[in-house]
Amino acid sequence: MDGYLLISLSVLMFIGSFLVGLVPLTFNMSEGRTRLLSTFGAGLLVGTALSVVVPEGVESLYLAQTVLYLKSFLYFAEIQKDDEHGHLKVEVDVMAIKKSVGYSLVTGFIFMFIIDQISRFLQSKGYNYSIFIFLADGVALGSASTTNRTDVQFVVFFAVILHKAPAALGLVSFLLVEGVERFRIRRHLFAFSIAAPLTTFVTYYLIIIEHDALSSNSTTGILMLFSAGTFLYVATVHILPELVNNSGYHELLNNDVESTGRGRASLTFNEFVSVIIGSICPLLLISGHSHSH
Repeated sequence: MDGYLLISLSVLMFIGSFLVGLVPLTFNMSEGRTRLLSTFGAGLLVGTALSVVVPEGVESLYLAQTVLYLKSFLYFAEIQKDDEHGHLKVEVDVMAIKKSVGYSLVTGFIFMFIIDQISRFLQSKGYNYSIFIFLADGVALGSASTTNRTDVQFVVFFAVILHKAPAALGLVSFLLVEGVERFRIRRHLFAFSIAAPLTTFVTYYLIIIEHDALSSNSTTGILMLFSAGTFLYVATVHILPELVNNSGYHELLNNDVESTGRGRASLTFNEFVSVIIGSICPLLLISGHSHSH
């Protein structure tokens, strides 16, 4: 990925998140529109994880195994006529890929579960830690940036920004309810907005400094699958259940704030459709684009 494009996306991510977070400080945004944006973002996270991030992560792992196989083939030239040995090698590689896919997805999911539980504990003690839960977004964009596929990078970018936008609204709204001074709210919002861009740069440059193609592809694949696990947790465990059970959009970041309205038993029709559309969008955006590998 061109360095300028990565910088541009990171700056846009920061500016967009920060400006959206300023809305509650300036205007009164309707709860219905915020919930609609949140449901669309949740669907986009699921669609991006399943139709974009997971396939790209698996492909990166296959590329890594291909590089390993070619190196072994060139080093042991005599095995090229040994069909049985060659078949055994392929089987071992496939099993290694399967394990890597499963471990990475589960690790990402469990990581977000642990972070989420720490979050709820800290919030019950009067702290707000929401910056840390969005560091994983930077890992997703940073690892996607090493795939040399602009379409993948943009889909992941939009998924991240639509995830962060309602969360920024929720963070600022919660701090306003808590009576935090406005200058302190802006400081919290700045830290929240800068977290993912910084993690994006760190992830990207840690991967590209690995000059070995095997290590680089393997790291990219594992991190993308890890990110897919975090996306699935955030969408299916963090965002959607809270939207279903709570009527206050400030509870997107805090389960312990009491809702002033009655909880909904299910999503509205528009929210239901919004989740479906969000889930389908990444697949539509990514289809028809040829790989540039």
